[in-house]
Amino acid sequence: MHSTERSHFSHEAHRPTPTGFRGHLSRGLHLTRTSLRVLLKDSNLLAIPLLALVVIGFVWLLVTLSLVLLGFPPASPSSSFLYQELFVAYLITYFLSTYFMAAILGAAHARLDGRKPTLAEGLQAANASVFRLLGWSLVASTVGVCARLASLRWEGASRVVARVFGASWPIASVFVLPAVVMEGLGPVKAFRRSRTLLKEIWSADECGVLGTGVTFALLFLVGLVPFLWGALGDGGGLAVFASVLYWLLLTVLWSVVHAILVTALYHYATASEASFGFQWQALNHPWVR
Repeated sequence: MHSTERSHFSHEAHRPTPTGFRGHLSRGLHLTRTSLRVLLKDSNLLAIPLLALVVIGFVWLLVTLSLVLLGFPPASPSSSFLYQELFVAYLITYFLSTYFMAAILGAAHARLDGRKPTLAEGLQAANASVFRLLGWSLVASTVGVCARLASLRWEGASRVVARVFGASWPIASVFVLPAVVMEGLGPVKAFRRSRTLLKEIWSADECGVLGTGVTFALLFLVGLVPFLWGALGDGGGLAVFASVLYWLLLTVLWSVVHAILVTALYHYATASEASFGFQWQALNHPWVR
């Protein structure tokens, strides 16, 4: 048996019935723990989101300097330029996030094949799909901006529809990057592939937030204690700084855990195998509604 600990089964066979939020949370904890165990074997994967954090931070440092020097819109005489700069910075940020997430997926896929993943191998996988990733970034960021503007400007039922669409978009596109990186599909075909897998393997009512997302959301809440103590109490700037640093490191950790889980789910959906030591019951119901 591979180091990825694969097991074969039918997606439909012995499908367990969810036991409420407690059951969802239990499976979420299992998914998180198993992803972390994979990460412990390949801790060098953390270098990829750290590199992403540095590059994206540099981009927004340039934007911040522009705002400081030219003034904040709409009061600034250069408001038109600044709005354009902000939109371009958003697109660049989205592309960089997509690129580095693809690199983590590529490295995780190498582990799935029984190889020891390296930073170079992950970046190579992203480089091989760079134009497809750029195309998807343009599509997804545009959809995100339009959905956000619609939810802010529309009224009544239209606003509700826009918000529902905005919330469902990340779920519908969850397998786009694996389809791009592992199958070489273009943005549109990758999105269709993602939707098809969700419908075939997980019914619409099963979809929600991945269990790891809920686990990390709870961990994020822990950071509020020192943050509020520092902001409102006697903790001072040190407590606030500690909270911000904690949230940044947690974000880096979550990005790798999320990529490992998405890789395992994609492999589960396409090859009917539970990999990385995940329980197939948890892969059958990875969502928390």
